[in-house]
Amino acid sequence: MLILYDDTSPAPDAIRQIIGVDRFADLLRQRRRLSDVIEQIARNDNTCRFMRVHDAATHATGLDMLERSGPDEKIFRLPSSLVPSKLDIFSRTLQKLPYALDRTIFGGQFDDEAAALVSRDDALNLLRITDPGERRSFFSELSAKSMHLNNDMGLIDLRNVDAFLAYMTGATETRHFNQVAARDGVMRKVSSDIAKIRAEYRYFHVVPEPMKRFLLPTFDYVEDSAHASYAMEKLSVPDAAIQMVHFAFNADSFDTLLNAFFSFIDARALRHCGVELARDAARREILAKMQMRLDTFTATDQGRRVDALIASNERCSGGLAGLRQRATAAIEAAIAEDSTHMLAVGHGDPCLSNILFHRDIGLFRLIDPRGANTLDEAFMHPLYDLAKFSHSVLGGYDFINNGLFECQLDASLGLSLTLENGGTPEWAKAAFRHRLQAAGLSLRVIRAYELSLFLSMLPLHLDNPRKLPAFCLVAAAILDDLERMA
Repeated sequence: MLILYDDTSPAPDAIRQIIGVDRFADLLRQRRRLSDVIEQIARNDNTCRFMRVHDAATHATGLDMLERSGPDEKIFRLPSSLVPSKLDIFSRTLQKLPYALDRTIFGGQFDDEAAALVSRDDALNLLRITDPGERRSFFSELSAKSMHLNNDMGLIDLRNVDAFLAYMTGATETRHFNQVAARDGVMRKVSSDIAKIRAEYRYFHVVPEPMKRFLLPTFDYVEDSAHASYAMEKLSVPDAAIQMVHFAFNADSFDTLLNAFFSFIDARALRHCGVELARDAARREILAKMQMRLDTFTATDQGRRVDALIASNERCSGGLAGLRQRATAAIEAAIAEDSTHMLAVGHGDPCLSNILFHRDIGLFRLIDPRGANTLDEAFMHPLYDLAKFSHSVLGGYDFINNGLFECQLDASLGLSLTLENGGTPEWAKAAFRHRLQAAGLSLRVIRAYELSLFLSMLPLHLDNPRKLPAFCLVAAAILDDLERMA
């Protein structure tokens, strides 16, 4: 039994413009490449072989493998443009395939494509076809002599823009304590953290009117003794993080994103408080939170293991304690330098994964705010939102959050961090820095506040320990940059 994953047809231009990938198999959704998801499920059955055909070399290998196989070989061909949305049923279907007696088409024909169990000769013909019209005719003829099964696997044709956007909505992984479900155009967020969900729901309803155009309205709040939830409209719009890690941005579209983000920054309500009270807010929301989170993290088994792991790194000399000491000094210096004298109604978490963004129409919506039950609760240090955005753009948080990084031993036996393809493109980083400078904002202060965010992340990602040393290494790199700026 051969599982043939056919990734030879490129994604349509409309899809490449949205997400920036040439092949559907390279799509990243919740930290996993689509090709890796399919391959892992296929290889769970030791009786099956798996092959992805995606370039000239693998195409030639596939043809050779089929030509040398027996005439009774069974081949399940899945084009990468068709994705099974019900992976459990997909897995069970693959396990049953060796017992099938006839050619079978699963879920019907999608224009010129189909997921089908075919003969060796059929598979050879399909690999040789490059014209969609010829492939459409092939499947029309095959249909007449095949069994037909319902679309129990929930196959989705990703070449359809609406279907693609619906599939990619929510592609960034959610936190382990949250659940998100979508139905009939409505997205519902559910959590056992009732106070947080209530504050997230209330936030839209208490902030000043000029800010609401940047937010996704919340409605239908429900609470019981164990959980709380609220609803939002389900927009078929990818978040900015998934576009960033697919390198979908160009200079123009990223400029559109920056325009919208800084328009949001300018639309926030401000309250004069004086420099000292603003510094108190920074100490409370930035420095004290980092210290508390580090206390929590270092008391865990994962914290102790990460401490031992990073201690060998020259940048992290002294382990977590040394990193904390350097970070504390850098943040205290930034607070002393910070001349902010206002508080702002902040979002609290405008990282790229919380920004729904459609470049063609300029749609920009922030989701998942820190939350507030009253307007007074929504006021915070005004640079916090900018540090969060920097956390994604300059710090590369979304590459780490999506597993697109490697921590490896370097020549001195210390850990080094590499983001996929270098992380955020340098031109995008430069564009953000330019915007900060144009707005009269201190890059040094914002990066020091951003530093605290990477260390504050540590106890929130205990469910995925691989990320933990990466966050520490980014924090150490930011410290190096800050010390060079001094």
